[in-house]
Amino acid sequence: MLPADRSAQELVAEIRTREHLTQEGLARLLGVSFSTVNAWESGRSQPQSRHRRRLEQLAAGLDRPGDEGRPTVLCVDDSPLDLEDATSLVRDAAQVLGVEVSVVGESDAMRALLMLGRLRPQVAFIDVVMPGLDGFALADRIADLPELSQATLVLVTAQRDEQVDRAAEQRGLLVLDKPLSIGEVGAALRRGGIHLAASEAG
Repeated sequence: MLPADRSAQELVAEIRTREHLTQEGLARLLGVSFSTVNAWESGRSQPQSRHRRRLEQLAAGLDRPGDEGRPTVLCVDDSPLDLEDATSLVRDAAQVLGVEVSVVGESDAMRALLMLGRLRPQVAFIDVVMPGLDGFALADRIADLPELSQATLVLVTAQRDEQVDRAAEQRGLLVLDKPLSIGEVGAALRRGGIHLAASEAG
């Protein structure tokens, strides 16, 4: 049976089983909250159309993190709503650019750091203010990894001030204000060369 013919409940269960993901892990991958995935799998609610399409892609094995030939974009934000907004905007901007990307959402900077070796993102959108490891510290850790030296790091904040701008300038990092716009996200993807990678692959 095709993914489009199956319920969200069935799709979530199959993806979690095949990819060995917890509900929390799938939520991070999709950039939604744990309670959202839990509600889908229990049949209490249905995903919005963009999430339904994403589930169908995952179920069909067409959109796994780190797929060869498909750039990965990492979004890190401890706010579930802001994380969902960022991951959705990345997918929308990539579609406008005619690029296929794997988008991974992570709500914890330390977990994101642990995933970097496997994901090797080409572009990362990182919230500045997070508990524990903040956005600048995470960006510094990424910059220290030789295999990620070419990654484009973009800081995102709702609390922009001179201190944030100065710290970003010292690191040569772009800073975007929340809420993000599709134009800003698309420009960041182009800055990271994702549109070039797509055109060269074609």
